[in-house]
This record gives sequence, C-alpha cells and structure tokens, in this order.
Amino acid sequence: MALAVRCIRQLHPLLHSFLAGAARSPQQVPAGCSALLLNASRPHGVCQTVPTRPVVTKKGKAKGKGQSQARVTIDAASVEDVINLEEVNAEMLSVMEVLREDFSKNLSIRTSAGALDHIIVTTKDGKFPLNQLGQISQKSPQLIIVNMASFPESTAAAIRAIKESRMNLNPEADGIIIRVPVPKVTREHRESLVKLAKQYTNKAKDSLRWVRNNAISCVKKTESTVSKDTIHLLEKQIQQMTDDTMAEMDKLLAAKTKDLLV
Repeated sequence: MALAVRCIRQLHPLLHSFLAGAARSPQQVPAGCSALLLNASRPHGVCQTVPTRPVVTKKGKAKGKGQSQARVTIDAASVEDVINLEEVNAEMLSVMEVLREDFSKNLSIRTSAGALDHIIVTTKDGKFPLNQLGQISQKSPQLIIVNMASFPESTAAAIRAIKESRMNLNPEADGIIIRVPVPKVTREHRESLVKLAKQYTNKAKDSLRWVRNNAISCVKKTESTVSKDTIHLLEKQIQQMTDDTMAEMDKLLAAKTKDLLV
C-alpha cells in the first residue's frame, strides 16, 4: 500500500507538466474564421491582406442545384457613381402601381354607381373621369343613371367610354341622360375578366423587364472603370429586385383571380 502511494506521488508532477505543455500548444482555428485570426497565427512578415467588400452583404448560403441561391444586398449610396439603385427600385414600384390601377379601374364587377366613377372619358378638351362630367346615381339595383346636364356635348363620348370599360355594360342615351342597365354578372364575364387580368400582368412584366434591361445596360457601360465583381453583384442585385417585384405581381394576380371567380 505504501509503495502504491509513493508511485502516485511520483506520477503527479509528470502529469502536471504534460497538461501544462498541452495548454501551451497552438490552437487550431476553425474553418470560416476571419482572415485576421488566421494571419495572427502566422510568423511575422508572411501575413496576407484580404480584400473586403463593405458595400455588399450576402444573406444565406448558396445551395445546391434547384434550391434558392444566396441573396445580395448592396448599399445604394456606395454605388451611386455606377447606378442609382433607388431610382431603379422606384421605376419597378411604378410599374407595380400601374398594374394595381388597371386592376382597380378596369376589372370591376361591382354594380353600384361608384363603379362608374373612374371611367375615363376622352373629349376634345382632354381626358376626364366620368364623375367629373356627369352626375351618377343608382336608380335601382338594375339601373344606373348618368346626368350629363353640366357637359351635354360630352354625352356621346361618355357613352362610348362606358361601352369600352370592359364592365359588360350597354348604356343608352335619353337626351342628356344616360341610362346604364346593370346586367347579372355571369360566369363567362368573370372568366373573361380573369383573362384580362392575366394580360395586364403580362404587360406589366414586360415593362418590368425593360426597366431591368435598361438598368443592367447602364451598369455594363462602366466596365472600364468598375471591377468585374462589382458589375456581377450589381447585375445580381437588379435581377433580385426584378424577381421580387414579379413575385408581388403574381400574388396580386392570384388575389384578383380569386376575387373575380367568387
């Protein structure tokens, strides 16, 4: 027993020395650590400078084929000498707003007097909403009356605008009074409006592609003064903005389709 105790006492300093040496050994830097930490572990004089892109932020990691790719966010102020991304975004939002207006004004199936308010009437003096030229009222659930007493010379133009409003209306003139029978909304009419909604959406997407192509063309004109990496990231950012706006258009179309077919 005494011999065992002596052996343990002799081993203790050896173990202590071994553990202290292990603590002093260089630590391995996990993959993905910053270049600063990696360079700190190198001998003096062999550190490498790692270029940075402070204006670019990547969100998420690029994934395999068929999966979503990393998103890029560029500080608009830092690249304003190349392209104004805020103006590009404003143009894309403008295209989206035009689509919303087309849906609101031209795809209505409401049968109230207010449904005619924003029908645009083309006269010799310009274009005006119908409610600025005539007094619109609901005579009955099946009849809307437009009194053109204030602008009787625009009566024919107002009738033409109502007919061309794609609301399936067939107005009739009675002097300065326009009588607008309100037909029952059929399934066929609803489906025709859905087709029209798709046409408006496709037209808006074409306009959006024009904005994208114009923006990318402006970026490429700076290839002689801007790095290829910056050009590539700007193109990706612009395409990303385009994809996001198109996704919103698809959501708007889906909601309108659901509303029309209810």
